[in-house]
Amino acid sequence: MTPTAERPDWRLVARKELGDLLGRLGRKPLTRTLGVVAVFGLLLPLRFQGAANLPAFFAVFMAFLPARLVAVESFAGERERGTLESLLALPLTDRSIAVGKIAAAMAYGAVRGWLFVAVWLPAAVLARAVGLLAPQALPSAEVVVATLLASVVVAGAAALFGVWQSAAAPSVRAILESGGLLRLVLIVTVFFVGPWLLGLLSPGGAAPTIALPGGGRTVSLPAVRDMLAVRPGAAAAIAGIAVGALVAAGIWLVRDTLRRCRREALAMAGADRTGVR
Repeated sequence: MTPTAERPDWRLVARKELGDLLGRLGRKPLTRTLGVVAVFGLLLPLRFQGAANLPAFFAVFMAFLPARLVAVESFAGERERGTLESLLALPLTDRSIAVGKIAAAMAYGAVRGWLFVAVWLPAAVLARAVGLLAPQALPSAEVVVATLLASVVVAGAAALFGVWQSAAAPSVRAILESGGLLRLVLIVTVFFVGPWLLGLLSPGGAAPTIALPGGGRTVSLPAVRDMLAVRPGAAAAIAGIAVGALVAAGIWLVRDTLRRCRREALAMAGADRTGVR
């Protein structure tokens, strides 16, 4: 076994992935981010002056989408280009290759989210200085910090899940065509229904009140929060179950991703693609 294989170095894979990606894209990430910021970072706050935190959700979405797209290319794209065999021939451990792929997708997605924030905040401050935005249309420091952290977490989750899919997929197209409806529902729920329930789509920032079928009863986020405040035990139980489920799902996904990224598993997936048994 070579020294490089004894000392797994995922950084080599991550640097190669990012270098190839940036070489192909050039200035496209910056120009695309400028366009997204213009629409979701300025035009929406101008329309909804009380929705100062709404662009933060789009910043996190900007971290999610690029991380996922890079991740699904990680192994399936190598199969399509015929370069997977060359990658697996490198004197690196299976874990180094998997972690490097995940790290590259995560870093790229997180930086895209940070780039949104880096363009959005100065533009919002400038719009406030010339009187286009009201003071309440600017986000708080806590929201900015939370957005930067959320970009990293969301990009990491998207990268891990994307690599998990890519390791066993015959092509990128197969991934993008599978589970399209479920993916659409999740994206709409997390990035659009979520902000609406939190009141971020309301000009006044008020959470909506939803009428329940039958009996004329209603429910809203503040009402649920008040109910849990008087029942701390129930709130703790719900939070514990949710955190436990997320941790268990994360551990399973990490372990199964590393299993799928073993050389023999990757080779078997490639053989299935070509019809070899």
